Amino acid sequence: MRYIDYAECTLCALTSRLSELRKFNRDSEESVRRILVRVTSDLPKGRSTMFVNSFEELTNIVGSEDPYSDEKARYEEIARDMLVPRLIGMSEVELVKVAAAANSVDVAMFNYTFNEEMLIHGIDEEPVWLGIDEPKLASVINSASNVTYIVDNAGEFAIDSVLIGKLATHSRVTVVARLKPYETDVTYSYVKNVLRGDGVSVVTTSNRYPAFLSNEVYDKYINGSDLVISKGVGNFEAYLETGRRHPNALFLFRVKCNPLRRMLNVEFNKPVILHSSYLNQL
Repeated sequence: MRYIDYAECTLCALTSRLSELRKFNRDSEESVRRILVRVTSDLPKGRSTMFVNSFEELTNIVGSEDPYSDEKARYEEIARDMLVPRLIGMSEVELVKVAAAANSVDVAMFNYTFNEEMLIHGIDEEPVWLGIDEPKLASVINSASNVTYIVDNAGEFAIDSVLIGKLATHSRVTVVARLKPYETDVTYSYVKNVLRGDGVSVVTTSNRYPAFLSNEVYDKYINGSDLVISKGVGNFEAYLETGRRHPNALFLFRVKCNPLRRMLNVEFNKPVILHSSYLNQL
């Protein structure tokens, strides 16, 4: 499944990149043309490649490898100062619920625009459970001797790091992050620095692409894991795109687009905790 909805995913990519050109004051005719050429030329390669390569084109236009660096630092500061103190004493199941609800940070998308209030006030929202429930999740977590955790956006990562630390008290945890900057995602170097004292292994995708697109990453770190926790829409869509099927993968994200809303029959912008077994029913 290269695209959930070919037309709407294309429109979303164009919305993101053209909005970013304006955001970074680079919306000249030539810059717009470059984005249009990049998006249209990469459409046959699938959603993930098209989004990543068009972002790389944006970085070349803007002249910055990480144009969201200041915003990402601010989101992390907000979360660590205002949200992390509220997590004290939470169980792992409760932290998973918060981690799903915290997936609000993102670049401008078609029909979705993030603001910081959404991160601050959204973490208490009850998620929709698909293919799993709270007792089953508790059992899955307790029985997993090794866990692979695939990270996503800044801001929510502050919450992820609390959950990762708690998982590491009883399981061997491997955290996977993109090597190079992509939109508002945290990078390998940042994740490694934050988690350096938690006794977890932090590995990289070796590029900008999501972990599920890499055969090496999947075979070495994901396939044999007792439990995979994957954050965000981009990682979930990469999983769908590759056709991979892990027996015990947990996807935590907000439903930020209408193709996902229709596919999962979930209200727009609701947080979701989806077990990989649920996908067999679709």
